[in-house]
Amino acid sequence: MAAMWYKLQGAYRVFNYEWADPRTQSLPLMTRPFTVLGLVAAYALFADRLGPWIMRDRKPFKLKRTLIVYNALQIVANAYVFYKMVRIVNLYFWLKIADLLDTIFFVLRKKNTHISFLHLYHHSNMVFLGWTAVKFFAGGHGTFLGLFNTFVHACMYTYYLIAAVYPRNIWWKKYVTQLQLVQHTMVGLHLAQLLVHNPCNYPMLVPRVLVPQTIFLVLLFSHFYQRAYGRKAAQDTEAKAS
Repeated sequence: MAAMWYKLQGAYRVFNYEWADPRTQSLPLMTRPFTVLGLVAAYALFADRLGPWIMRDRKPFKLKRTLIVYNALQIVANAYVFYKMVRIVNLYFWLKIADLLDTIFFVLRKKNTHISFLHLYHHSNMVFLGWTAVKFFAGGHGTFLGLFNTFVHACMYTYYLIAAVYPRNIWWKKYVTQLQLVQHTMVGLHLAQLLVHNPCNYPMLVPRVLVPQTIFLVLLFSHFYQRAYGRKAAQDTEAKAS
C-alpha cells in the first residue's frame, strides 16, 4: 500500500511539475490541478443537482439583459483571442510586404537617393524573416521582435505622415533612427540570451541566424545615423543654409 502511495506521489510530481510549462506555473489556477477539479465538480453538481433543487419552487429568471451583455462579451473576447492567436503573426508578415511600398513611392517620387543598400537589404530581409516566422516559428520567443518592430514602425509612419502633410525638416527625425538602433540592439540581446540559457527549448537556428543579423543592422544604421546626423552632416547643413 505504501509503495503504491509513493508511486502516485511520484506520478503527481511528474505530471504537475516536470511536464508543466515553467512559464505558466505561477499563473492563477495553474499551481495545482485541484482548484480546477473542484471548480468543475462544483459546476457539475450545481447543474445536475443543487441548481434544480434551489429553483424547484421559484419562477424562472428572464436574464435578458444579462444574457445580452454576457454573449456580447463572449463574442468580443473570443474573437479577440482568436484574432491574436491565429492572425497576428501572419498580419505582421503582411505588414512587412506592405513596407515594400516605401521603396515604390521613393521610385515614383524620384527620391532615388533614399534607396540605399540599408533600405533595400532591410526591407527585403524583413519579408523573408516574416515568412519564415509564420511558416516555422510562429509564436514564442521571437514574437518580441514583432512587438518592438510594430511599435517602432508606428512611430516611423507617424513621422512619415507628418512629413507628408507638413514637408519640413521635423526636429525629431533623428530620434526615429535612434529608436531603430535601440530596437535592433534590444532584439539582438533578447535573442542572444537563448545562446546561453534556453529553458523553453526554442529552436536555436533562430538566434544563430538573427543575432548576427541584428549586429549587422546596428552597424548599418549607425553608419547611416553618423552620415545623416553626425558633425559633418550638421556642418554641411549649416553651409547650405548660409
